Amino acid sequence: MMNSPKLNFKDVKDWIMSSFFASKLNSVLTVFSSLLLIYVISSLFGFLSSAEWEVVRINRRLLLLGRLPLEDTWRAWPILWMVCIILFSSIGAWGAPSKWELLLMSLAFILPTLIFFTMPHIWHVVVTFLICSISYSVSRYFIKKSFYLVPAKKVLITMWILILPLTFLILRVGGGPPPTLWGGFLLNILLASVAIVAGFPLGILLAVGRATKLPAIKTVCTIYIETIRGAPLVAWLLLAWFVLPKFLPNLFGLNEVSVVIRAMIVLSFFASAYIAEVIRGGLQSIPKGQLEAADALNLNYTSKLIVIILPQAIRVVIPAIVSTFIGMFKDTSLVFILALTDLLQVGRLIPEQDPKFFGRQIEALLVVASLFWIVSVSLSHVSSKLEKNLGIGTR
Repeated sequence: MMNSPKLNFKDVKDWIMSSFFASKLNSVLTVFSSLLLIYVISSLFGFLSSAEWEVVRINRRLLLLGRLPLEDTWRAWPILWMVCIILFSSIGAWGAPSKWELLLMSLAFILPTLIFFTMPHIWHVVVTFLICSISYSVSRYFIKKSFYLVPAKKVLITMWILILPLTFLILRVGGGPPPTLWGGFLLNILLASVAIVAGFPLGILLAVGRATKLPAIKTVCTIYIETIRGAPLVAWLLLAWFVLPKFLPNLFGLNEVSVVIRAMIVLSFFASAYIAEVIRGGLQSIPKGQLEAADALNLNYTSKLIVIILPQAIRVVIPAIVSTFIGMFKDTSLVFILALTDLLQVGRLIPEQDPKFFGRQIEALLVVASLFWIVSVSLSHVSSKLEKNLGIGTR
């Protein structure tokens, strides 16, 4: 059995000196950065200790669910439990997180719990924790080590595909509230999910169409992409509010479709234009020899595209694609111009609606920023793990 190396303080000292005090400039920058970091941390802790968190505790339902009626808030728990089962089962089946990753996931779960849930909801929190633990343990220590792993992965992929339809079913089954009452963090998640799920395949088609040699298809795809990217998202959302109903046919009430559905349509089209350009950059990075090898194998264009071109193109641009997803998630905060109560709008209006909390806007906005940050960092971490598993950026 090999003995673990002992900690040598001289080596630690040499590393610190060579890393932070190698020159006069490095020493000055180290001291300045340390003082600045101490000031920021002390100011943050001072604010957190003196902040009035009552504004968040009282309005937690508005922040999470918007104007969803009180009698329908139970619908959020089955959705959360379904996501936890699929997510933690996938984590256990496809990879084993490190201790630090498990710690960060625990903190990401505990902190919102401490903020948003009080004693009447504690059993929901306990059930959620048990579901996460059991799903991960079963997938990691039983299914992954058995011959059921491949069928289990196929089931998980199918569940990820069905998660959005099942969410909408839970929200609407049994006379659920109309989409106009959806709001808060739930609305941002739904809008971003629909935009990503619908915009990604449409973006691939647009990228392939713009890269094709067929003039008609190339022209149509180019005009679409440049038109969508040529105007800000706010303009397209206003177009959805005023103009889109006039273009929809009076069939099954499509011209009276909910403003939430209009926002989903616009966000999906807007995301597809940017994703198309990202994918097109990946298509241009394919070496010419790959295409010549496909021609030597006598593959037709469809087979060449599905088997050789797209897998390599998407693999190269995964960081840019995830960055577009994160940007689209943050762009969902612009739907307030359609009179929708998204998370940012709720956080901004809470102190203005109650005189008791007047001037306490920072606390609510800090929680809003934390929720956006947790989702963005989670997507970025998934991207990093995927890049590492695929060997992107390694030589």
